[in-house]
Amino acid sequence: MKNITLLNINNIIYTKLLFYVNPKNNNYNRETELLKLDGVKIMPILEQLKEATQLTNPWINSWKNEGKKVLGYFCSYIPEEIIYAADILPIRVRARTCTDTPMGDAYLSPTACSYTRCCLEQINRKEFGYLDGIVSCNCCDQIRRLYDNIRYKAPFSYHYIMGVPGYVSETTLDWFKYELSKFKVSIEKNFNTSITDEKLGDAIRLFNNSRKLLKEIYELRKHDSPPITGSDVLNIISAGLSIPKNEFNALLTQQLEEIKNKEGISDYKSRIMIIGSMLDEPEYLQIIEDLGGLVVTDSVCLGTRYFWDMVDETSSPLDALGERYLSKVSCPRMTDGHLKRAQFMMDMIKEFNVDGVIFQRMKFCAIWWAEIFMLRDKLKEEGIPFLDLERDYILSGAGAMKTRVQTFIEILEAR
Repeated sequence: MKNITLLNINNIIYTKLLFYVNPKNNNYNRETELLKLDGVKIMPILEQLKEATQLTNPWINSWKNEGKKVLGYFCSYIPEEIIYAADILPIRVRARTCTDTPMGDAYLSPTACSYTRCCLEQINRKEFGYLDGIVSCNCCDQIRRLYDNIRYKAPFSYHYIMGVPGYVSETTLDWFKYELSKFKVSIEKNFNTSITDEKLGDAIRLFNNSRKLLKEIYELRKHDSPPITGSDVLNIISAGLSIPKNEFNALLTQQLEEIKNKEGISDYKSRIMIIGSMLDEPEYLQIIEDLGGLVVTDSVCLGTRYFWDMVDETSSPLDALGERYLSKVSCPRMTDGHLKRAQFMMDMIKEFNVDGVIFQRMKFCAIWWAEIFMLRDKLKEEGIPFLDLERDYILSGAGAMKTRVQTFIEILEAR
């Protein structure tokens, strides 16, 4: 059982976290001691958050040991609040520890992105054995095929796929709200629970608080000397996808206070914005920052597109969720959203004083190929330098990436 004790030492708040972990079967069976300060085991907040980015973590283990359910999901268009209101922990499915994909290669198309192949590979290897089900949506064809193959080759006890419209209108908004109501009923029926408006409202407020805290961190990144790196921010956001939101908000509040008291970073060479699809690899941003490019903002799935927009807390919960998730800062799956995405990019560039943009696009991600082509034209019109990097989900080719990024940063310095 996880034991958490808050300590105040020299006006700095730490969390004492003792847990038992067996990476093979996720059972608590050995005490892991963290840091030592006068005999007390202590782990700094950011290090705790980094622990949560792993495939499994102490928070998930503790949740499961209490007899509660965990659902995995694949896209930021799936409202976590509905899952959380059922007292089920929503986990964004990632596969960062994947090293090869023989099964994924065999069952998915050769032109399927490496993220989907890695997810199928690790699910087939039972590395997500703690999940009680999978929730997906028609966010792209590759995720759709991933969902089909999971059901066929590595089924869970619960599967659900949600229909998400491809553009925003009064008609599609009504349709999406109906899709959310069906999803809610499915969870209630399959997990023998009741999701009341009161529970949904509580979940909305909890998740909105998390969004506000994350936006506070982003506000600090606007400073000439930001107190936090882009790689650390990605670690923090990734942690929030695998921790109960009330505990994440408590840790995030403490982390925010620590960040505010830190000396800012001033030895960087240029301020970078990252744009693209699924990116959950802090090491990818670390390569850029080691070369002098400080990542100060983004438009990625596990960045602003995840948390930037709030849910209206005064409306009917399901209606408010439908409006927020369908009308939020969009990804290219939304066919009517390019002009808004381009404007969001330009607003971020201005507000965060960005020197240059790096596009990171997953190989074989068709929707981002077209989107980046159009966004590049906009940047050319505005005279803003950019670099287009293609990548696999598994970090590889670091040497070639370093050469291109270093050259790009030198160009920015010379301006």
